[in-house]
Amino acid sequence: MPEAIGPIPFWFLKAVVLVVGAVFGSFANVVIHRLPRGASIVKPGSRCPGCGGAIRWYDNIPVISYLALRGRCRACRAPISLRYPLVEICLAVLSLASLLRALAWAGPGPTLPGLLAVWAFVFAFCFLLVVITFIDLEHWRIPPVLSVPGSALGVLFAAAAGDLTGVGVVASLAGAALGSLPLVLLIEGYRRFAGREGMGYGDVFLMAMVGATLGYASLPFVFFASSLQGLLVAVPAVLARRSPTPPWETPGSEAPRGLRHAPVPFGPFIALAALEWLFFGELIRSFVPWPG
Repeated sequence: MPEAIGPIPFWFLKAVVLVVGAVFGSFANVVIHRLPRGASIVKPGSRCPGCGGAIRWYDNIPVISYLALRGRCRACRAPISLRYPLVEICLAVLSLASLLRALAWAGPGPTLPGLLAVWAFVFAFCFLLVVITFIDLEHWRIPPVLSVPGSALGVLFAAAAGDLTGVGVVASLAGAALGSLPLVLLIEGYRRFAGREGMGYGDVFLMAMVGATLGYASLPFVFFASSLQGLLVAVPAVLARRSPTPPWETPGSEAPRGLRHAPVPFGPFIALAALEWLFFGELIRSFVPWPG
């Protein structure tokens, strides 16, 4: 690790991106809560979901305010979901990891503006993955308003930094196409065979975003790892008869399901596999011969 990037001590830069990540985590919570409900993510300011009261600035400091308030609203004492500090911590850690990823790509002697530009692209991708994950977990859908611009951002990143990442524009466009088309064929084939929907098109747009950002070479791993990790969650849930209930069903009203019909939101597993490739892709390649 370098001692400094330009005039900035590296320890200070790491501290800054941690704080920035936590702040964006607070904003991510706003997006996660409001976007699926069709509410503005800009105004009004943060409010308690219980009493609707405005949250003061000192009660809105990422993680710290949650701990100080012991997870409850100051006004009505309604419990605050653990999701809020969890998202803030996740994005703080991913922000730091994005800086280290950018540094590894940039090589020795990077300039501060160049390093921060790469960090911004990588962190934006992580931000979108986290927001998509928590929206899909709660609402079982992935808003295209997140994944479609994310795909465009991935192509732009390839055009700007493809010489550093090894993912050029062609690999990015091929990744978007090869990531989405197999899922389209799978969705339509399953619908014709089973007579019902097995996967939503939100996953198609998400895979396009992942392929556009990470390139087509990442797709075999992302498809395999997301499917395997989804099964590792679905199988114990079915055996324990604790399959998650989709929001369109009343809890307790659904019939017992076998593994084939167990509902599991797939977006979080795609996002997890994408993060694994983003940060550990070189390690994976060192163990397994990989195309591209």
